[in-house]
Amino acid sequence: MMMMMMMMMMMMRKRRRKLKRVLYLETTATWARVSRDRIRKWESTALERGNGGGAAAMVSLLCTLQSHRDDVNACAFSGSLLATCSADKSISVYRTADFSELPFSPLRGHGYGVHCCCFSACGQYLASCSTDATTIVWSMERGEIEAVLEHPGRSAVRVCAFSPDSSHLVSGGSDGSIALWDFSSRTLCRTSAVTDATIVACSFTPCGQLFITGSTYGDLRLWDLNMNHLHAEKNAHDLGVACAQVAPRETKGTDGCVQFRLASCGQDSLLKIWVISLPSNAGIKMQLVHSLTGQSAPVLSCAYSPDGQLLVSGVSEDRQRDRQSVDKTVTVYQANEGVLLYTLNQHDRYVTACAFSPTAPLIATGSMDKTVNIWMLEEASGAHG
Repeated sequence: MMMMMMMMMMMMRKRRRKLKRVLYLETTATWARVSRDRIRKWESTALERGNGGGAAAMVSLLCTLQSHRDDVNACAFSGSLLATCSADKSISVYRTADFSELPFSPLRGHGYGVHCCCFSACGQYLASCSTDATTIVWSMERGEIEAVLEHPGRSAVRVCAFSPDSSHLVSGGSDGSIALWDFSSRTLCRTSAVTDATIVACSFTPCGQLFITGSTYGDLRLWDLNMNHLHAEKNAHDLGVACAQVAPRETKGTDGCVQFRLASCGQDSLLKIWVISLPSNAGIKMQLVHSLTGQSAPVLSCAYSPDGQLLVSGVSEDRQRDRQSVDKTVTVYQANEGVLLYTLNQHDRYVTACAFSPTAPLIATGSMDKTVNIWMLEEASGAHG
């Protein structure tokens, strides 16, 4: 009798694990067919938007992934994979064709919680960083560890980011240290630091020659690959920056200078959009063009769409409001004009991570409720949130 009960319990556990991934399409075959159609439509729409078009999009919840046992801290797409990392010390990796977990997932190699993960440009490698003071490089062929990069000073590593061509990798520490790695040789190139702050955000410009960092002190700083400090925007966010991402495309200013857009968010409940100009004969200029107030609580994450036309952000709870009314939302904006398009409500706790797929009309959002939601954007003329 006891043996039968144990066998039944084991079968129930296996069944629960299989049901963790809640898909809203009936079959994998149906999802794959619909996905291919959506991808073709997304690519043509992205081209339209790049040429000045801009049909509105509907957003629907596609599926919920429940592999993690603790807070989800970050999520990242490659062309065909999604990676999510968590305070449970693991990284889960899924195929975006059907959101099935890869055979070698979850990846386990960190001794403490994993704060950030990012794919190389080709998707062949995944980098993850942790409180254990390391950035681990994983092969996506078999899920094996390719390299373990020990952060200078053995500080907890809070963020990591690849350059667009994956020639460099930057990692930022809780002691304010910044490490620039040559990725091909997996060696440390240069280091620098900011004082009295933790580096929590990092993003390269499209040219790959510059990168932005954000800190808990509230500053945004621009660096080159020689670790020269080019510009500092002091107190960009009261109480600290939470995330910062550079738009994927450069533009030209009216005077012909190179410009790029930067989105940043923080504890001040604001999502800000900046234009950074790199004039050939003058100093670098950083101008605030939008301060978006569609959130009523700290904004913990933000990400641009592949064409730079949309901007998604994730929000924490508003502790000043009553317990029945909390802001744990995902907001989607038209990035150039800063117009709020959609507010998505599906997470039960803080939304700590968000990412756009580079090849499909998909958004991933991660939360302290231990789940990752996958959202699909569908074109719909004249639709508004």
